[in-house]
Amino acid sequence: WTRPILRKGYRQRLELSDIYQIQSSDSADNLSEKLEREWDRELASKKNPKLINALRRCFFWRFMFYGIILYLGEVTKAVQPLLLGRIIASYDPDNKVERSIAIYLAIGLCLLFIVRTLLLHPAIFGLHHIGMQMRIAMFSLIYKKTLKLSSRVLDKISIGQLVSLLSNNLNKFDEGLASAHFVWIVPLQVALLMGLLWELLQASAFCGLAFLIIIALFQSGLGKMMMKYRDQRAGKINERLVITSEIIENIQSVKAYCWEEAMEKIIENLRQTELKLTRKAAYVRYFNSSAFFFSGFFVVFLSVLPYALIKGIVLRKIFTTISFCIVLRMAVTRQFPWAVQSWYDSIGAINKIQDFLQKQEYKTLEYNLTTTEVTMENATAYWEEGFGGLLEKAKQNNQTRNISNGDNNLFFSNFSLLGTPVLKDINFKIERGQLLVVAGSTGAGKTSLLMMIMGELEPSEGKIKHSGRISFCSQFSWIMPGTIKENIVFGVSYDEYRYRSVIKACQLE
Repeated sequence: WTRPILRKGYRQRLELSDIYQIQSSDSADNLSEKLEREWDRELASKKNPKLINALRRCFFWRFMFYGIILYLGEVTKAVQPLLLGRIIASYDPDNKVERSIAIYLAIGLCLLFIVRTLLLHPAIFGLHHIGMQMRIAMFSLIYKKTLKLSSRVLDKISIGQLVSLLSNNLNKFDEGLASAHFVWIVPLQVALLMGLLWELLQASAFCGLAFLIIIALFQSGLGKMMMKYRDQRAGKINERLVITSEIIENIQSVKAYCWEEAMEKIIENLRQTELKLTRKAAYVRYFNSSAFFFSGFFVVFLSVLPYALIKGIVLRKIFTTISFCIVLRMAVTRQFPWAVQSWYDSIGAINKIQDFLQKQEYKTLEYNLTTTEVTMENATAYWEEGFGGLLEKAKQNNQTRNISNGDNNLFFSNFSLLGTPVLKDINFKIERGQLLVVAGSTGAGKTSLLMMIMGELEPSEGKIKHSGRISFCSQFSWIMPGTIKENIVFGVSYDEYRYRSVIKACQLE
């Protein structure tokens, strides 16, 4: 089904209209709306909201449906060795029962392979699909939250932290959701396999299981070491991204003071530390994988040897045991550790995203649409950390100082706060049609004044009054890679009148 679009892409450049349309159930709008509705419900109903509860209400039943299908597919792996053992027994001339039904046993074995494929692949695809939907929904939720964050919070969040949140943490759902069900599937599968092995080898079967448990504990220790190195590496990557971003933003100062070599040395040292941690994590991963590959022989050897010494060699039981041990080894040393690691990574990612979603938002001012002027009366504001929390605490502790919305204006209760205000006792009134120019040195509070008018900076004292209709032009240009026309249209439908008006207003004629 990909051949037509590949052929077209080979012959000519693909356009946006050539890309296949996604299903409505996979669109970012629908997924984000669904998760946002459940998250708002969680925020409104509980003192300690949990993002995992919102995800559970959105995706739980489909997640469990594919988990049951995956379990049925894994059960077929335990039945296949039984049929294989009976087929091997049919080659014994004395075993007339198996010889008479050997053809049916072979057909049954082939059908089991087909059933296993029909169950496992749709289940794994469905779980990957759910993981993709979770990632898209949370990506949209994080994006919407970023637009609502207060300026105080945004100043403390670096680009590297956002990139890490949107890439490293969200990608864990795509990677790990398919293996998450093995947390409960593997114990049931081990119990079933040990019951079948007990019927074949009696107590000798537990020798191989004991060795597998030792290997699993060894892998658990290696997994903890690998997680430690990964967390340290993630911290170094985040630090390097932050410093690199700051250097690029201040590249003129770096060149003016000839700091290129010093900055390069700082980034190089961080990169070297990052590479050392990457090598350590790779070595641990190597030993972890080695434990899986060499354990197969020892599991079979330890399971069969005691039984062979006591009761002799029986080919049917030996080959059946080998098949059982291969399935058991995969479950104990590969699937279960991966599942535990997936849950650990996913819960950690959900907690990080939840902390981000609970950060302080800017508070929307209540406007009077009939007002024609912009007025400030005794306005004072702080940029200090933690002020928003102090404001909330002051509201809760002093019931006599509630916010009043009289005259459709926002009034903030006056209370003392330690620290230096960035703006203090600001008073002005601008009527419609008037022009007010604010001048001052760097750090005098010009930008803070504009932020307070727009509601980005919350005043601790005083009143702000305006209609709510404000046009703001930042001192930083918003230019994306592309033509002038693409920057003016900016992804929306082309409007000839608006396009010409912008060109004229910007003197680009």
